[in-house]
Amino acid sequence: LVRFLTVKDFGSYREFLLYASLLQTTAGFAISESLLYFIPLHAQSPWRVVRATVTLTVITSACVVGGFIILDLLTPGGLVGPYLVPVVLYVLLFVNVDCWETYWVAIGQPMRVFAYTAGRLMMRMLTVVCVAIVTNDVTVIIWSLIGLEALRLIAATIVWRRADRAAQEPPVGEMRREQLRFCVPFGVATVLGLISRNLGNVVITKFLGVVALAQLTIGTYADPIIIVLRGSISSVILPELVRRLGSESQEGTLRFWHRSVLVTCLLLFPTAAIAAWFAEPLILKIFGPNYRPAVPVLQWYSLFILRCCFDFSPPLRAVNRTRPFVTAAVAAALVNGLALAILLPRVGIVGAAIGMVAASFAELFYTAFCVMRAYHCSLARLLPWPMLGRITLC
Repeated sequence: LVRFLTVKDFGSYREFLLYASLLQTTAGFAISESLLYFIPLHAQSPWRVVRATVTLTVITSACVVGGFIILDLLTPGGLVGPYLVPVVLYVLLFVNVDCWETYWVAIGQPMRVFAYTAGRLMMRMLTVVCVAIVTNDVTVIIWSLIGLEALRLIAATIVWRRADRAAQEPPVGEMRREQLRFCVPFGVATVLGLISRNLGNVVITKFLGVVALAQLTIGTYADPIIIVLRGSISSVILPELVRRLGSESQEGTLRFWHRSVLVTCLLLFPTAAIAAWFAEPLILKIFGPNYRPAVPVLQWYSLFILRCCFDFSPPLRAVNRTRPFVTAAVAAALVNGLALAILLPRVGIVGAAIGMVAASFAELFYTAFCVMRAYHCSLARLLPWPMLGRITLC
């Protein structure tokens, strides 16, 4: 897109995605992720769990979007300006009947996840890029995405209704109430975490403009890739952690989680080193000289990549400890806000990158402490330190 759009137009497109991602996470409220916990817990009734998840998502997304519309209309100038209608439509179409990945991961069918995710990604990329080449119009690009999500929702609903086997499965009790107890703390934490990570984007958009947002986006270009990579590993091991806690000791379960940490480090430690050392040629050769201000942002972002190697979410979610995520998210938001207030007037978009890094480490330290309490382990047993030392040396 940066080759076919001006910096300002690309910034406008990213502004729409910024608002949509914030509302999308709030509307989804991490309800689909609860399948990774509840399907192993109710292995005889997976489709009943899916049905409860779809219904709860519809209710939650409708309430969140309705509240957002009222808030936007009551705010002078609006919260999202001219993007209200497209953001609302996009979010409703995007989050509903969209729990396929977590369902397939929970029942151990990762190849279906790959096929579905890769196909969806390719369709989005082809749609956006082709429309950009033909029209160079950000508004048309946004509405093409909305049309694509409408088609996905229709197809997903038809497939789900045909595949649903809930009527033949044993009942699971108050499924929605159980899900709410699990999802409310984790959903609140997910929303707060996303707000914290995107606080710099929002502030920059409002005070420095969409050009600065475009440059910050390029500096943190790998953010969704890193988050999804780490999240995919966490999603795969969470159902297994739930199963192992029923048959093994907590220490054995923690050792199993250590393997995922080592795999993540093997993937991300080299990525961080390359991003820090080759930031300038990477930015200039791939995105062009207009994005030179993103070079120091990418160098600071390499520290965030290192932090992403240590995800303490799965061991806490496996024992149904989701409340600590709320505290961690609040702490991260406060640290990020303080860093932005101090650094943004002095160093511009680099201050937003530093704030994101500082907030992520605040969240890391608190969740690590919570895992030590939940599993009654010392700092020495919290992580596989000898192997981490070898990977770091390499």
